[in-house]
Amino acid sequence: MRKKSEGNHTESVYGASSFIKLIAKHKPRNLLLAAAVILGIGETSLSLLIPLLTKNLVDELALSTVRTATIIMLGLVFFIQTALSGMSVYTMSYVGQHVIAGLRKELWERVLKLPVPFFDRNRSGETMSRVTNDTNVIKDFIIGHVISFLGGLISIIGGVALLLFIDWRLTLLMLAAVPLGLLVLWPLGTRMFAVSKSMQEETAQFQGDLGRVLSDIRLVKASLAEPAERHQGGLRISRLLSFGLQEARMMSIVTPLMTTVMLLILVLLIGYGSVRVAQGSLSGGELVAILLYMFQIVMPFTQMASFFTQFQKALGASERISELLLEKEEEDSNMMESPQDNRRETGDSPLIAFEDVCFGYAKDRLLLRALSFQIKEGQVTAFVGPSGTGKTTVFSLLERFYDPSAGAILYKGTPITHLKLEDWRQRMAYVSQDSPMMQGSIRHNLVYGLDVTDEKRLEEAVRQANLSDFVNSLPEGYETEVGERGIKLSGGQRQRLAIARAIIRNPEILLLDEATAHLDSDSEQLVHGALQRLMEGRTTLVIAHRLSTIRGADQIIVLEEGDISGQGTHEELLKGHSLYGKLVRQQSGAMF
Repeated sequence: MRKKSEGNHTESVYGASSFIKLIAKHKPRNLLLAAAVILGIGETSLSLLIPLLTKNLVDELALSTVRTATIIMLGLVFFIQTALSGMSVYTMSYVGQHVIAGLRKELWERVLKLPVPFFDRNRSGETMSRVTNDTNVIKDFIIGHVISFLGGLISIIGGVALLLFIDWRLTLLMLAAVPLGLLVLWPLGTRMFAVSKSMQEETAQFQGDLGRVLSDIRLVKASLAEPAERHQGGLRISRLLSFGLQEARMMSIVTPLMTTVMLLILVLLIGYGSVRVAQGSLSGGELVAILLYMFQIVMPFTQMASFFTQFQKALGASERISELLLEKEEEDSNMMESPQDNRRETGDSPLIAFEDVCFGYAKDRLLLRALSFQIKEGQVTAFVGPSGTGKTTVFSLLERFYDPSAGAILYKGTPITHLKLEDWRQRMAYVSQDSPMMQGSIRHNLVYGLDVTDEKRLEEAVRQANLSDFVNSLPEGYETEVGERGIKLSGGQRQRLAIARAIIRNPEILLLDEATAHLDSDSEQLVHGALQRLMEGRTTLVIAHRLSTIRGADQIIVLEEGDISGQGTHEELLKGHSLYGKLVRQQSGAMF
């Protein structure tokens, strides 16, 4: 899509052929395309007959010998041409809408399959802009300009052919406008592409800021950040205004010049044609037909200026879309087996094993260094340590949001990168401190991501999560809306809803990011009871902030600066690990 040039700048090599390949993937059936083309050709062909019939009518009027057949034929052509025009517009619009629907579906499916690092690098608003704004640019181009352009080409070719048949001298005079028009359009093409692409980039940036502010509007208001966001938004809007004015300046040059050239040709045609009529070498009907054909040819030429600029916008939009479609899907990462990782399950293999796992969000700075530990089936393993030591990153690696930069994570002796991603994630459920909720009803959040869920199973999960009384107290029960990001629910209600969701999924491996943190005592008691039922018979990994909650863990792993500095039970670490003992004393004020 792009190639490197000197100075480390990128030069776009995206062209019309790439654009056509992009939209051709989603074209409707060939029969429908053929119908659209035939209707367009038929409508334009009939419009080319109108000047000829008008010529006959004018000549007959001049001789006072008007025939009824001429009037009937003219009216019939007008009627059929109008009907074909309507059907052609609808058919081509259907084609355009079909193409854009297919393109949006492909983009939507690709976005859902992109790995988490992509979303770390790109703001959600910018990605939204590619799926919505950029596809709208292409849709407007196909529906609003391709139809008129194709019809215009036929009008130009057919009109010129008939004009040459009527009078070749006047035709050559009119065709003199073509090189003048191209002379106006050609130099502005590259500049228009650059401005249009910059405007689309700035629109994506503005939409990214808008999405960020709207999603965290409470933080904006609580932090009194309205002036800063107002300033940032004002800068974005000013840049959009600047690019819009640049486009307007170019159009203010193109449109008047094209119109002036065509009007000049019209004046010359009328003057020269009148002289020919006076000399008797041209009839009045032929002059009228020539002028009508000129309008049928001139109008497409004037529309080409708009087509040309919109095509540059569509190229810019399709280039951004293609860049998104070229991003690697999540399933593609590290699926090739290497000889040293070609292991097979053995009877004494631990359920999960980290073997010399290294990882860093930046390539030059490792967060985890040669991390190695094992977790047996049915065990409760807790991770403790200061903030920023990689506890949450361990969970992210387990969920395969990221892949290790070195080492391997094994499931029953097999690297998890060799397992099908969907199957692997189905084995896990994650309950975090701030359990995320989707906009929708309680039922929608409970069964989110599941195809079918039995009503009794759902009600049993709600009961085990200590949520039945709350749901039954609501007038709309399970159909109650939770609001954006679950804002209508309390922290304890969100936690218990997340626990019920995990119970419904029936995971083999449970990931808990201290789900009782930041709750009041009543909510904590309800959530703690629900968690105990959820943990029964499952392999559980816990990120512990309250160390009093993990005294019964089978093993506790202490992380310091990306390394394991201690591993054992609560009693073992309390006696033999200085940092763990210090953390316990800080939280409890006394030894256990």
